[in-house]
This record gives sequence, C-alpha cells and structure tokens, in this order.
Amino acid sequence: MRQKVLDYIKKHHLIETGDRLIVALSGGADSVALLHFLLSIREEHRLTLLAVHVNHGIREEAGEDEAFCAGLCEEMGVPLRCFHIAPGELACEKGMGLEEAARSARYGLLERCRQETGFDKIVTAHHTNDNAETILFQLFRGSGLKGLSGIPVERNHMVRPFLCVTRAEIGQYLRDNGLAHVEDATNQDVRYSRNRIRAEMIPAAELVNASAVENMSRCAEQLKDIQAYLEAEAGAFLDRNAVFDGNDAAISLTALKAIAAALQREVLFESVSRVCGSRKDITLSHIEAVRALLDKDGQKDCALPYGVTARKGYDTLRIFKGNGNTDLYSAGKNKIKAVNCPKVIQPQGANEDFLAPANGKIMLPDGGNLTFRTFSVSCAGEKINNIPQNDCTKWFDCDKIRDNLMLRHRRQGDYLTVTADGGRKSLQDYLINAKVPRDERDKLWLLADGPRILWVIGLRISMAYKLTEKTENILEVHWEEKADGGESGSTDSGGGSEPENS
Repeated sequence: MRQKVLDYIKKHHLIETGDRLIVALSGGADSVALLHFLLSIREEHRLTLLAVHVNHGIREEAGEDEAFCAGLCEEMGVPLRCFHIAPGELACEKGMGLEEAARSARYGLLERCRQETGFDKIVTAHHTNDNAETILFQLFRGSGLKGLSGIPVERNHMVRPFLCVTRAEIGQYLRDNGLAHVEDATNQDVRYSRNRIRAEMIPAAELVNASAVENMSRCAEQLKDIQAYLEAEAGAFLDRNAVFDGNDAAISLTALKAIAAALQREVLFESVSRVCGSRKDITLSHIEAVRALLDKDGQKDCALPYGVTARKGYDTLRIFKGNGNTDLYSAGKNKIKAVNCPKVIQPQGANEDFLAPANGKIMLPDGGNLTFRTFSVSCAGEKINNIPQNDCTKWFDCDKIRDNLMLRHRRQGDYLTVTADGGRKSLQDYLINAKVPRDERDKLWLLADGPRILWVIGLRISMAYKLTEKTENILEVHWEEKADGGESGSTDSGGGSEPENS
C-alpha cells in the first residue's frame, strides 16, 4: 500500500519536497493510517507536519477521541491543534443537516488554520470506498456529471493521497503496523444515507463484482476528464452568448439551441448555479426541465431551487432570482425592442468580449469609447434621410439583429454582407482587400451579431443591417477614438467607403 500511495502522489503531484502539511486527524482508522504514512516519508521528503483535530461535540465519546489524538501525536512527535465547534447551531442558522453543517465547519477550520500558519496544503484521508459511496449518493440524488466524478484528488489547497486505496487496504496497513484507532459509532447508523450506502449497498455491489469499488472510481476518473472539457466549453460559450448581472442572467436562445445536448446541460448547470449561488441542490431533473422550455412556443417559466425561475422568451432564456421585475431588457420610455441588456459590462483586457448595451457607453481598453442609443423612428421624430454621413456614427436597423450584440475582436467564420442582395465576404478577405496590415487585424474592434459583422469599427458596416423605409427601431452607435489618436481611429484604410447609410 505504501508504494501504491507514493506512486499516486507522484502521478498527481500532490506532495512536493519541503511541503508543510496540515493533517486532518479524527482518530479514526483512515486518518491514523494517513498520519503514520506521512511520518514514514517525512524525513525523505523534508515535510513539516501539523495535525488538526476538530471536536464536533455531537457524541459523548468526542472528548475521548480528542484525548486519543493528543496521545497519538505526543507518541509520534507531531504537534496537534484542537478545535471545538457546535454544528447544531450552524445547522439551525444555515438550514443545513447536522452532518453537512459539521463538514462545512470542519473544512472551514482546516482552511483557517492553514492560512494562519502559512502551511501549504491540507491532507485528508478519503479513500476509494469514500469515493464510491459519494458517486452512488450523487447518482441517487440526481446529480449530473460533476457529482458523478466523485471526490476531487486536489482542490483549494486540499489533497487526498489515499484515494487510490480501499478501506480494506487501510485496515491491513493498520494491522501490519500495530496502529490503534477509535471507532465512531454513528458510522453504523443506517438512518444516514451515506451509512446505508456503506453498510448495505457497497457490500451488495461487491457480491456482483469484487472490484466494484475500484471500477466505480475508475469510471469517475473518466467522467472527471469529460466534465473538465465540458466546463471549459461552457465557460467559453457563456462568455460569448450570455450576460450575468447579480441574480439575473440572459442567454441567447439561438446560440443555446445550436449546441449539442451535453454542452447545453453544462451551460445550464453553470448558469443556474451562478444565479442560485450554489450547485449543491441543482439536479439533472432541474436542468432537463429548463431544456424542455427551449422548444416551446411563447413565454414559458420553470421553477428552480433557491427561489430561482427560468423564463424562456422569444429570443432569450432568462434565469433570475426573485420576482423577475427588474428592467433588464428595457430600452427606455419608448418601449421599443432593445438590442441587449442595458447594463454596461466593462472589459478587463484588450482580448475580452463583452455585450453591447442597448443604451449607454462602453470604455474600450485602448482608451476609446462607444456610445449606444436605441430609438423609434416615429417616437423620436427621426427620419431616414437624416442618416449620419461620417465614419464615427452609424445607424443600424435594430430589429434585424438576431442574437446578442457583442463587441469583440475577430474570430474564424466572421463575415460581412457587402451587397444589397445578401452577397457575403469573409472578414479575412475584406481586411486583406482593405489593405489592413496583418499585425493590426487582431486589434480591430468589431460589432458582431454572432459571426455576422455589423461594423468593423472605423471602417465599413454590413449591408444586411442598413435602414429601409420599413425600419421602425434604430440602433445608433457613436465611436470616439482615444485622445492621442493612436490605434483606435477613423482613418479609412482603402476599401472602407460604403454606399448610402454607412
């Protein structure tokens, strides 16, 4: 077992030479074996160890467990810090179960101790059986892939080097090394779901296949890799197609419907979790209920945990907490169609995409800015023949915009509509023909509707969004270059002139 754990530590880079480690010590079999193992490699790897025991005060024997840990650490020459908590009070305050409250408080204390001491990592004794129990527990409660991925090997300064060994292997390790430990009688109480899984379901699974526990953990490793990929893709999708504003989120329906079902689920898991403030009680059934809204006609609602609602509109899926009366999409007193959320999302860097507001100003990282205004032709008394004729102010037919309007840099697949009958030209070809230097192309700001470019800022606009006699609502965008007249500017690079409403 010792070599197996050493190989696992090396594979996942869990412990490095010179690390200062806090060891979570309950006094039970697993944590005693962990402390003994770390002591066996302490000198070779120049480790500094500190044991931490948390007395939950739930059981009468809690004081005896603390005394056992104190004696064990004194015998092994390891410093010990003990903490006392009252999880019952936390459970009432937070509306949690007692076990959940105790776990939350314990992890909080371990992390606080790590920060106070300046130690590098917290080491816990979770093993393969714990992992299998977690997987089954999550499966039964309706979790998605993230829950089925099991216990993470490493997260937030916490490492778990025993995830490669079973409870039986740990028991043998204790016997081989003559190590005593304490027993927690509550672990036998099958009124707790996890205990029932441990005492009844895992043994039944091992009757079907003796390697059931190891096989579940192996499967969880594969699911973990899949989950990591989906999370990365979902994050990129939301950056392009959604806006989050506190307890409110808006996602482009067109974009959401166009992606695969597996990615849809992850996008919705992430979106709902952000609004709820937690992923814990979001199950697959909740996500499928939201997905069922996507193909329904008209406005439809779906209730979710934490007082959150998913509302499918005509072109936007909105996820919000509360009554949903916030004026997220209003374009002002004229009550015309808004291009997008009027909240201005300030970019953090030159390569970051962000949603354009229906009304308001965006400051660009290079020092320039764009001002957006939406108005009705009739209500505002504006006439089509008053179209601005300059390179800095552009008018677009607001109702022709299909998706979230975004301000971003170029991407593969971008194109411009260059003729009145819908003829297209790739953005790449346009920039070449316009003689825009290669090293300047990725710096250009684009106003984009998906891959459809409305305006290459400072150059030309798309014919697809031009105003006509049928235009009812107008989006006006005014560009001001930065004061020193640097890269952001309105100089025509040769090929930027356009007809009529450019």
